[in-house]
Amino acid sequence: MSIETTILLATGALAILAGVLVIFLSPSRLASLLTGAALFLLGLQQIGWARAIDAISWGERNYWLDLSFVCTPPVSLAWLLLSVTLGRGHGAERFHGWRVYVPIQALLSLATVAGLHWYSPVGRFVLAGGDRTVPMTFFGSLVIANLFVNIMLLTANFEATYLAFSNRWRRAFRPALLVILLCAGTYGAVIAGSVLTGRVSLREIAFASFPVALLSIVLPFSFLRRRVVEATVTGPARRIHETASFFLGAMIAVCLFGLNQLMHLTGWTLARASWVFIICAVLVGLGAVALSSRLQRLLQRLLEPYLYVSHIDMEAVWTRLSHELDGAGTREEVFQMIPAKTAEIAGILPVTLFAAQSENGEFTVAASTIVPWPAERVAIEEPLARELRAARHAIHLRGRADDLDYIPIYVENAKQIAACEAACAVPLTQKNRLIGFLLCGNPEEGTQRVAGTLLLLEIVAQMVTSRLTSLERHE
Repeated sequence: MSIETTILLATGALAILAGVLVIFLSPSRLASLLTGAALFLLGLQQIGWARAIDAISWGERNYWLDLSFVCTPPVSLAWLLLSVTLGRGHGAERFHGWRVYVPIQALLSLATVAGLHWYSPVGRFVLAGGDRTVPMTFFGSLVIANLFVNIMLLTANFEATYLAFSNRWRRAFRPALLVILLCAGTYGAVIAGSVLTGRVSLREIAFASFPVALLSIVLPFSFLRRRVVEATVTGPARRIHETASFFLGAMIAVCLFGLNQLMHLTGWTLARASWVFIICAVLVGLGAVALSSRLQRLLQRLLEPYLYVSHIDMEAVWTRLSHELDGAGTREEVFQMIPAKTAEIAGILPVTLFAAQSENGEFTVAASTIVPWPAERVAIEEPLARELRAARHAIHLRGRADDLDYIPIYVENAKQIAACEAACAVPLTQKNRLIGFLLCGNPEEGTQRVAGTLLLLEIVAQMVTSRLTSLERHE
């Protein structure tokens, strides 16, 4: 028995044991059942790779190797379901836009397994006996491309869930998230090497299973002892394309495609093409970030949760505001409370609330900390309303003067911004519909805290829309 086989068998057995423990010892919640199933399937996958390596031979088709290869998408789909479900609470709303993607992936997984009857993902001959590498066919390239997409999406989902947790649940889930990211990065490196070389290294697959062993230890600890499966998100859940994991995964995919094309067109070696591509990519990237306000906002949006959120106790804010809003029995009473409560919680002044008027399609001032209230209106098709409706997150209103994307706002909505002394705008979105927005001034600490305060304002906005939805259902 080779060292690769031993490693894969040991990590596979550990993952199966961890999955069984989570299923039997964790509360019968959907997240815990999916966690146990995902660990169990990952363990079976490791054992399948071990059996494939042990049975490898020259010049013959290895069906164990083929089956282990094409079963990677179904295993990643189980982890993707876990990432979608964890912390999202009960009901179908937790799946959001995954109702289409998950069935498609399930069908693709079945089709991939069925495709073994006609195609093989790897070649029949071992190219290098010492390193145990096998050539990859076009069918195999499609399989690992699908696997890479699933890994990118599940890591982005886990990150979005982590950012929406309160500080207490973040501390409990952080070790598991770090190990998940380590596993994703390790397998991403194996996939990248396979794409660039056109071969699959069985030794790399074996040594990539060390993070699986670590995951099999850390994940049950977080989910059983620290009860992460019972956690529910309290902050605004980020869309996956607004997470650092998705951004990094997309950049890696673009770089792999560009590097592969460069090697194909020039005939350069992998080392030479990599150096040239990295230098060019860094120079172009730095130039794009320096010149593009949109890229600067995207990077700031990705980094804000990690730079500013440590001082925000989301759970305390959510609990406090929910108790106060529960006392409001009508939509108008909620509107009257919002500016003062927002100013008190976020430490900002002034705060003005604009609400949609269904009869004329305008946003008018419903409440404000400014006395008397500003007599301003914002049409539904004006740049400020359009941007908030499209972005669905808080935006700065005192950015660069040459920001091409926001110039229409600075010009056409300058009067409203000046009247409300606004430094940022926070949308109130209900069922993908903009029902109002907040125009807020600078924090009491000064302009340096505006970026971090946007996260707190988004929590307030989500709580307000939740209360308004509850009132509509009651009515």
